[in-house]
Amino acid sequence: MKRKVLSYIRVSTEEQTHGYSILSQRQVLQDYAIGHELAIVKEYVESESAYKPGRPEFERMLAFLASHRDVTGVLCYKIDRIARNLHDYSALSEMAGVSIISATEALPENATGKLIGTVQAAFSRYFSDQLGERVKLALETKARSGVWPAGAPIGYLNDPVTRGIVPDPQRAPLIQEMFETYVHKEVALSQLVCWAAERGLTNRNGGRLVKSTLHRTLMNPAYCGNIRWGEVIYPGVHEPLVSKALFDRAQERLNGGSAPQTRQSFPYRGLLECGHCGCKITAGLIKRQYVYYFCTQGRGKCSQPYVRQDRLADVLRPIVEHVHLSKDQVTMLLHMFEREKHQREDAREKRLQALRDRLQIIVQRRDTAYMDKLDGKLPEERWLDLERSWSQEADGLRGQTELLTASGSPRRDDLRATLELLERAPVLYVKQDDDERARLLRTLLLNCKIVGEKLDPVYKKPFDLVAIGVETGNWYRRRDLNPHEE
Repeated sequence: MKRKVLSYIRVSTEEQTHGYSILSQRQVLQDYAIGHELAIVKEYVESESAYKPGRPEFERMLAFLASHRDVTGVLCYKIDRIARNLHDYSALSEMAGVSIISATEALPENATGKLIGTVQAAFSRYFSDQLGERVKLALETKARSGVWPAGAPIGYLNDPVTRGIVPDPQRAPLIQEMFETYVHKEVALSQLVCWAAERGLTNRNGGRLVKSTLHRTLMNPAYCGNIRWGEVIYPGVHEPLVSKALFDRAQERLNGGSAPQTRQSFPYRGLLECGHCGCKITAGLIKRQYVYYFCTQGRGKCSQPYVRQDRLADVLRPIVEHVHLSKDQVTMLLHMFEREKHQREDAREKRLQALRDRLQIIVQRRDTAYMDKLDGKLPEERWLDLERSWSQEADGLRGQTELLTASGSPRRDDLRATLELLERAPVLYVKQDDDERARLLRTLLLNCKIVGEKLDPVYKKPFDLVAIGVETGNWYRRRDLNPHEE
């Protein structure tokens, strides 16, 4: 008598081209069931991410298993089809009398198999987290460079050419008028809701703007040319719809008629680490007016002295000076970049082509072996071994291809802007306030230890190479300043 199991198929749109389509998964699961005396009593197909819990078909499958004790397994193409989060994987794997069967990974149905499956689910979550971090970093990088990183706010449109935002010809004038009406006519937000409805100012879907939406709109610094990302405001390159003065006046009204209260700023807090004990350097007010930086002493009493903020700014200045480039050095490095750019691109393209060729060979071999299996020329066990090996190699090749595709050389204009920033950095540091100085230092530093007033900075890439080049004067034996390379 055949063992009763469920089959679970999950696919996302992008995976249709990566060999994980619904049809291809279904075929492999059906073939596996036939070869292993399994009876698939019900199939569940999901088109949802497995990153977070709460997939509807997965939940229905769990409910079915709970009420049908004669079904003792769930058959899937790979473990990561079941879950990329441990919550879902545990909910299924801990269900009494039910085992997870991977058609391509041949996990034993015992404690060892459960351990391996749990590890694979954890690693799937890890890789998903990595992807999320890369996306978040890419968006933050756009914001830092002044380019709007997400969907356009009301009054703007996303521009596919610049990948930023441009004024919406229909709504931008209404947004300008709304700010002026709110500030100069001093109408209440509830009245502004009626005003927006009368003037035809709607959201992008044509819906009515409610009070909370208008409040968020009036508080959005995008309209005066800035970008708020987390707790930081960056200057944007997009066209502002209102003046900074008008925007600030709107903030005063929103905060009860007075300028918003500002908390004491400690710009260098979190930037330094104590070289004596390894704790963080924090900050505080002395006598309610002087800002000092000192060790948190989280590991006991520490000998690191207190440093006043104006003194600390001078102490940190050499960090900027150690990556200062002269005009001649900027010119030289740009020439070096141009000379080596074509060579790098050729090598990268050859590597990409080699990966594509190898992937094509795997696809052809897989198709041939599958036909041999159907014709009885290839035993089922041998087919599964080959399929598992090819699947693992193909996943690795696709990962390398995606990394190489995403890691092109920087544009000359971007590199020039970076190098010219380093040329002006010491002057900028002297002229700027402490907030801007700290922002510049955070751009340059990975971490920095301080002992007394002595610094041990570790620069981010590619500024670490710049610091070495400035110190030694030897640029030709070092790698180029490509910030995408590791």
